[in-house]
Amino acid sequence: MKLLTTLPLLSIILSCNSNQNENYHVLTDINVSESDVLEEASQNEDELMMGERIDGPANIRDKPNGDVLFELYDNVLVDVSSKSNNGWHELVVYFDLNEDEYDLDSLTTNRPILSSNDTIGKILKGHYVSTGRGKEDVYAMLYGYTYESNIKPESVIETVLTEYLDSKSRNYNDWKPFIHTFQLMDDAVDFKGLNTYYNYENVVDDPSPGFRIVLLFKEKILVGILHSRKLLVENMQTHKLNWNYYTSFFNDYPEDDQKKFIEYMNEWLEGVD
Repeated sequence: MKLLTTLPLLSIILSCNSNQNENYHVLTDINVSESDVLEEASQNEDELMMGERIDGPANIRDKPNGDVLFELYDNVLVDVSSKSNNGWHELVVYFDLNEDEYDLDSLTTNRPILSSNDTIGKILKGHYVSTGRGKEDVYAMLYGYTYESNIKPESVIETVLTEYLDSKSRNYNDWKPFIHTFQLMDDAVDFKGLNTYYNYENVVDDPSPGFRIVLLFKEKILVGILHSRKLLVENMQTHKLNWNYYTSFFNDYPEDDQKKFIEYMNEWLEGVD
């Protein structure tokens, strides 16, 4: 994930009006066959998912059902907001710029959108952008809205996670493809012999994102999950934590350890800026 060095002005311009009558639901509510999701995910285990992927080509608009700003091609990685406005989701994609374009404030029509030397889309309407600088590159952040059908369900980590819980064992070896595909990092938290694998939330909802999913293993067995979005899981006990987090444990993980983990995480979260 590239570090943001400027506040994306366009996200403020394009953000939803909270006074409108909006029907919000999380991205994981996309209607799709669970077996199809797992089949697609298993076929794409070599495609790394550090966000969601576009089912394209897809038009990206300035607001729900608004003017088209740019087009993204199939399988492009994007960060997608966890909530939608009647099926429309805000997203951001990173666009590589030349070193001398750091002060660029707008993009012209028909300019190709580049990422890692690949053409991933095209500007269809000139508009303002925010730029940033990483350790070795300069980039623009392109914000806009797309309909949920333009997001591949098998690229939504919660969707695949639910399928794994239904179809796989809790042994670490069964979860290695999932950890690899979604590029989960290790050592999220340090608690009582747990090995943890995690990713972060999207930068659309929070420019300084926290955890999205944290898998909790003890002695190579999955015992629980820390998550920022609600999950529909069976045979697990879910607890509400601070800061809109949840933790779900399997029933065979000692209840006393569950309580201690909840206390530990709530204290840890309070110490996070």
